[in-house]
Amino acid sequence: MSKINLVYLYNKIAGPIRRMSLFRKYPSAKELIKYSIVGNFSNFLDLTLYIFLTRVSTFWHDHYLLANAFTMVIGSITRFVFHKKWTFRQDKGSFHEQYLKFISVLLISLVLTGFLLFLGVEYLEINDILGKVMAMGLVTMIVYYLTKVWVFKKNKPLN
Repeated sequence: MSKINLVYLYNKIAGPIRRMSLFRKYPSAKELIKYSIVGNFSNFLDLTLYIFLTRVSTFWHDHYLLANAFTMVIGSITRFVFHKKWTFRQDKGSFHEQYLKFISVLLISLVLTGFLLFLGVEYLEINDILGKVMAMGLVTMIVYYLTKVWVFKKNKPLN
C-alpha cells in the first residue's frame, strides 16, 4: 500500500471519530483513548514476546523476572515513539530529556510490575502469564499519569 493510500485510509477512519461530540467536549478523552491504543499495542508486544521467550527457552522460563524486564524494555521503545509523536504530540522539548524521563518511568513500572509478578507467582502461586497481565493492569494508570504530566508535561487534568 502506498503512503498516499495509507493517509487516505487513516483520514477516512479518523475523520468521523474526530468529529464526535465527546472528543470536542472532552479533549482528554481522545488523548486517553490514544494512550490506551498505544499502551495496549506495546503491552501486546511485551506479553507476546514474554510468552514466546519463557515457553521456548528454559533459561528465560527459569529467569522469568529477567524475561519480564527485557520484554518491557522492547515494548517501551515502541511506546515512547508513539506517545511522543501521536498520543501527546510533543515535538517540543528535548528528545533526550524526555527519553530519560520516560526511562525513569519505565524503571518505576519495571520495579512495580516485577514486584507484583514475583508476589503473584511465588506467594499466590498463580501462573506467570496471568501474573504479568494482572501486574501490567495495576501499574498502567500510574504510568499514564507520570507519562502525561512529567515526561510530556501535559498538565491539564482529565475532563
